[in-house]
Amino acid sequence: MKKILVLFIATFSQFIVAQEVDYVKLSTEFIEAVKNKTNKVPSIITALEKADEKELIKQLDNDEKKKTFFINVYNAFTNNALTKNPDQYKDRNKFFKSEQFTIAGYKLSLDIIEHGFLRKSSVKLSLGKLKKVFPSKLERKFRVKKVDYRIHFALNCGAKSCPPVAVFKLETIDRQLENNKIDYLKKDTKYDKAKNELYVTSLMSWFRGDFGNLKGVEKIIKELKIIPEDASPTLKFNDYDWTIDTDNFK
Repeated sequence: MKKILVLFIATFSQFIVAQEVDYVKLSTEFIEAVKNKTNKVPSIITALEKADEKELIKQLDNDEKKKTFFINVYNAFTNNALTKNPDQYKDRNKFFKSEQFTIAGYKLSLDIIEHGFLRKSSVKLSLGKLKKVFPSKLERKFRVKKVDYRIHFALNCGAKSCPPVAVFKLETIDRQLENNKIDYLKKDTKYDKAKNELYVTSLMSWFRGDFGNLKGVEKIIKELKIIPEDASPTLKFNDYDWTIDTDNFK
């Protein structure tokens, strides 16, 4: 009887501990640990691997929480993996597609996190115009309800042209995404008035559907007052520098 009681208490205690984990906050701690190269990284990775699926789904009950969590883990997993083994970047397609990261017992790739969860089951190579006809059950569990184009100025895939890695927090996620958008576009966008040509990041070409297509791209740039309201420029897209950069933090 005593052994049964001890076993029950131990099991119940483990359940309580699992219930107490704030997974969104843990994602923030994860990217902070990666940024500062602390010894907390392995234990956080283990905690994410062993996360309780039902509790994680319960906690990620709105798009703000999902964006905070998945942007942070995407950036942290990417930076940690490439810091350990930069040779993985020699085959970027394989690196992004490889299911080498685990959350709640599920093996995940960076592509699943980005295109499945954060882009709501979008087809990767479709200029942001196509959704998967039959998304996986996993994607349906964790994906956002509405795609926020600003994630493209928050996700860092390890390349030099990627936006700097920020430490996203739930209470400030909207403001941070907006600031990231403004900072990145003002730095990376150029307007040649004489030629009436607007040079923008390739991200706005690859995922143009997320931005409202080319008209949407122009609208976003006008809102930032980078070009005059009455301008109708020819859109050009900057070359993307795929040189590996694991020190690009805000």
